[in-house]
Amino acid sequence: MRRGGGGFFQASRLDPEDLWVVFTARSIERTTGRAPTVLPNLGGSLPNDSFADVLGLRTIWIPHSYAGCSQHAPDEHLLAPLAREGLGLMAGLFWDLGEDDVPSPLVANKLDTPAPA
Repeated sequence: MRRGGGGFFQASRLDPEDLWVVFTARSIERTTGRAPTVLPNLGGSLPNDSFADVLGLRTIWIPHSYAGCSQHAPDEHLLAPLAREGLGLMAGLFWDLGEDDVPSPLVANKLDTPAPA
């Protein structure tokens, strides 16, 4: 076994006031009856920077788990109620994406630069 090249992913951030963040948070709240916690930063454990920084795309991660799930560990697990909730809120989000009040992919962010088409 050899150690890898030491690569890593850069942390990324999407402004919590971005129209897509607001749209997604409202959708989740409509579906679950609870406002979600919005964390604007992703700490570099996923290749999100490839999408956000290299491709210039807005990215929103919606986890369906909890802190004690031991992701990627031998005892990784997912609780059935959380799985059901995750399926429901994603179904609600996909439903809401089909409605009339969806932000345009070209809606400018706070820097007045359009997202890539």
